[in-house]
Amino acid sequence: MKRVFVDSSVLFSAANSPSGGSSKLFTIDTIHLVSSRLVLTEVEWNVRKKLHGYHFDRFLFLISLMDIITSKPSDKLIQKARDVIAQKDAVILAEAKQANTDFLVTLDRKHFLQEAAMKFLYPKKIVTPKMLIERVSRLKSTVINKPA
Repeated sequence: MKRVFVDSSVLFSAANSPSGGSSKLFTIDTIHLVSSRLVLTEVEWNVRKKLHGYHFDRFLFLISLMDIITSKPSDKLIQKARDVIAQKDAVILAEAKQANTDFLVTLDRKHFLQEAAMKFLYPKKIVTPKMLIERVSRLKSTVINKPA
């Protein structure tokens, strides 16, 4: 089972829209979703500020489906991340690197889906929800169509 680090843009989107691609990630049984306390804090603040009470209830439900990592990246790793991504995203990138995951899923194309960030996280992959859903679908069809 592939482990996927969920960034704040994806978790917020999933809390906001039950039918969007970010929400679909929470229904895929071949991936295991992981995030951090920092991501949860950021998303909780944004959901409370920008959305309705029922969105907060959905947010709580979604985080119950995830593992939450508690270890924090070292200052040295965060500094290395700052060299390749905007300062506001450096801790998240460092957390994703330190986490025992295969992917970082994000909607932030401007900062995360850049060559420098991808090299920093290698061999882990940075993907959007759509990219991950397509990848998982291809893997499922390969397994289903595999000759016995």
